[in-house]
Amino acid sequence: MRQSNNRCFGCGDANPIGLHMQFQQDGDFLCSEVVVGSEYEGYQGVVHGGIVSTLLDEIMANHLYALGYTVMTAELQVRFIHPVPAGETIRLSSRIRTINRHNLYEAEAWATLPDGRVAARGQAKMLPLK
Repeated sequence: MRQSNNRCFGCGDANPIGLHMQFQQDGDFLCSEVVVGSEYEGYQGVVHGGIVSTLLDEIMANHLYALGYTVMTAELQVRFIHPVPAGETIRLSSRIRTINRHNLYEAEAWATLPDGRVAARGQAKMLPLK
């Protein structure tokens, strides 16, 4: 899968402090598995909420990018349900809800813990990057 920028904080492999997300298409969904290290903790052992938000935002933007749309986030809503533990594999999934309705793209994503519980859900409205 193509990547938008190899220095990107979320998915760039050339960013030494990045999250290094990689993506796989699974039908209508885009998925990623990531282990977030302790350097991104808020509370001890818990990934900072801003990083969880970044993971959700990144998978939604990359889902649209994989479909040929280069976008920027206009609005992001995140609902935190359970703490995301640092050092464990988290599965991220996204689904595109609307493409190009008045130059607005809508997507949703969720982060799933190893035990199958959804830890966070996100929704985004994205605009074409010009």
